[in-house]
Amino acid sequence: MDAIKNNAGIFITLLFLLDLVLLAAVFMLFRQLSLLRRSITILKRGVDGSSLVEKVASQALQIEEIFHILDEHAAQKEYLTDVLAGALQRVAVVRFDAFEDMGGKLSYSVAMLDENGDGVIFTSIYGRNENRTYAKAVRAGKASHVLSQEEEEALRRALGVKPPLIRARKSRAQAPFDVQMADEGGASTREEDGSWVM
Repeated sequence: MDAIKNNAGIFITLLFLLDLVLLAAVFMLFRQLSLLRRSITILKRGVDGSSLVEKVASQALQIEEIFHILDEHAAQKEYLTDVLAGALQRVAVVRFDAFEDMGGKLSYSVAMLDENGDGVIFTSIYGRNENRTYAKAVRAGKASHVLSQEEEEALRRALGVKPPLIRARKSRAQAPFDVQMADEGGASTREEDGSWVM
């Protein structure tokens, strides 16, 4: 007891210093609480005045709309794929001389097929006094009539061509019947006899 009485001044000084430290800690806590409240208010209100809940709900609606648009695009892609399967994608032309006394390879057979190998073969036979044209249906790569050698060659070449469904864009749009030397992924290939495939 005497020790406490003799050192009372020291204890009071220590308690006073402890009170100052606690007061500083309480001040810091109040300051942090004030900053936290301000941040929460900003989050609730937002910069443009809308609340965080409203922002989240708006984003959720936008995401739902984007998924709806993606579903529509997927359905359109599927439809276009089906339509393109029935479009002419395989074309081959074979030029030939129908008669020995005629040069210039003015007669031709052209096979035009879709993705499934369905289509038609046109043959034009050019003579000095007349010109005849024939059409023969093709189903799944097989002709409905007997084919000439040139028609069989045109059909074989057309069946051998399988252009990609979607082509990479080039600097110049490829015309459907351009006749040119093709690179590795090109659309048209020219033969030495003037025949070509697309």
